[in-house]
Amino acid sequence: MRRLLVPLLIVLSAAVACASPNARPESSEGTVAEPAPTALLADGSVPWADLRITAEDLNGRPAEPRVPAAGSAPCRARQLSGQLDRWTRPGTGGETPRGFDARIGKLIGQVDVRNASSTECTLRGEVPTTMLAGGREIPMLYTHGIDDEGRNRVVALPAGGHASLRLDWSGPFCQAIKEPLELAIEVPDGGGTLRAPVTADDRPGCPQGEGVNPRARGTLSASGFTEPVVVSTPRSSPLEQLTVAVQGPPSAGAGSPVSFRVTLGNPTDRPLALDPCPGYLMERFSLGDATNEAVNESQLYRLNCGPLTRIPAGGAAVFEMVVEVPASMRAGRELTVTWKLYLPDYAQRGNQLGVFPVKVA
Repeated sequence: MRRLLVPLLIVLSAAVACASPNARPESSEGTVAEPAPTALLADGSVPWADLRITAEDLNGRPAEPRVPAAGSAPCRARQLSGQLDRWTRPGTGGETPRGFDARIGKLIGQVDVRNASSTECTLRGEVPTTMLAGGREIPMLYTHGIDDEGRNRVVALPAGGHASLRLDWSGPFCQAIKEPLELAIEVPDGGGTLRAPVTADDRPGCPQGEGVNPRARGTLSASGFTEPVVVSTPRSSPLEQLTVAVQGPPSAGAGSPVSFRVTLGNPTDRPLALDPCPGYLMERFSLGDATNEAVNESQLYRLNCGPLTRIPAGGAAVFEMVVEVPASMRAGRELTVTWKLYLPDYAQRGNQLGVFPVKVA
């Protein structure tokens, strides 16, 4: 199995990033390692297939971005206004935060940036962003690296129009800070500094004690500008009634594939068709320390629906899954594997997931 990809947590559908049970993970280009098996295994379970997908594969292509008008110039800070009025936590909406996010109390925010001038302008490139408390920069780690797509993406901002800037604020954050909070956003192309107030009250967590690197610092990461976040009302799906149970082995060797089983139960009195075929997110997590690198990786997949297209009333279906223990993990460490059902563009319950630990042998 290929290495699971690290999500930049880019916002897949900017509105829901990690704010709801329908949150969409960032993912690389979807690939299929080999044709998916179409026959059940001897024990009646559905064989695993490496059906990697993107959020676009699962939810459809997003709306096309605005096209800049001829002659539109890069935005200047004096043309813009901005505000961050809400932080969300991974899992908000019914699902309990877990793994790395639960330990550090991660927050995700969207800065709403508005063109307050009467002239269209454009935004493109990296956006160094710091946070101020009482007018002074808060001491923590600041990052703003983005990929080539984000670096080259041009966001057209018509007069009165809006754009979004995603921020990820992670702990441990244990310092007392003085209000008011404010963001200092460096507008690309030498556009100057935009000051944007932070009116949200949440703060990242302050984990301490055994297993927490004493040198770890709070981090504020900025992405690139995107089209404004559009909040849509997700539809309901019959598949939100499926129950999820995950069972895996207690131990495995570093670098080895781990086979485990996911049981999807149908507690209703009618069959539930796997149409459209749902996806699932597979996550691997292990807390790092001064001598061990943390593991915090995930990948979106399509369920192998070829051998089984529906789950009978009152019945269940067992799906084989495969995950790889990172080769870099030392014996004695614990890897947490999380499997979560993802329904295409639907609302769903926050408990359609399962977690199991694997001790590295």
